Amino acid sequence: MKPDESIQPEQLSAVGKNLLKLIEFDEDEVLVEEIRKHWFGLFIIYFTGGFVTLVVLLLFMLGPLFLKSEQLQIDLTTYTSIFMFAGLIIVLLAVIATFIGSYLYKNDVILITSEKIAQVLYITIFHRKISQLSIGDIQDVTVTQNGILPRIFKYGTIVVETTGEQDNYHFNYVPDPYKRAKNIVGSHEQNLIKYGN
Repeated sequence: MKPDESIQPEQLSAVGKNLLKLIEFDEDEVLVEEIRKHWFGLFIIYFTGGFVTLVVLLLFMLGPLFLKSEQLQIDLTTYTSIFMFAGLIIVLLAVIATFIGSYLYKNDVILITSEKIAQVLYITIFHRKISQLSIGDIQDVTVTQNGILPRIFKYGTIVVETTGEQDNYHFNYVPDPYKRAKNIVGSHEQNLIKYGN
């Protein structure tokens, strides 16, 4: 890893800077890269939330208007406000779920340094998992791109296999995954040269 391949802490995003405060960072440790998730995953979250909202609006708000009260043998005028209120609640829940999902997605970050890989993964709003792996403990790095969309939009999944009892690291929606995997392997090789096996 050459000095021009490293980044400075002030170049990190706000989420990356917060992660950097939470991990042990040595003076001689070089910050190689910050990995944020690809924008396409965020698009899927917003598209799904918008689609659910649109379907609910159509079903609950407009549905009673098209039903014939003679077919149901009930007076729908008394139930119209209930349908509209239920639709409004479901739409509100869909919008809240969409924004929570996007918040969690945008706050996942990975930092690669000359000494370690550190990841912040938000499971829920109140459950955050911070993992650190010594770069010397990496055994293998695998990149997968399943389907046509990951190939078109250049994102994929990186799996970092570790030695011993540690869990493997899975990073989804990684932009330019082959470049990121190359940086991880490069940091690992430099670490082996510096410290040995």
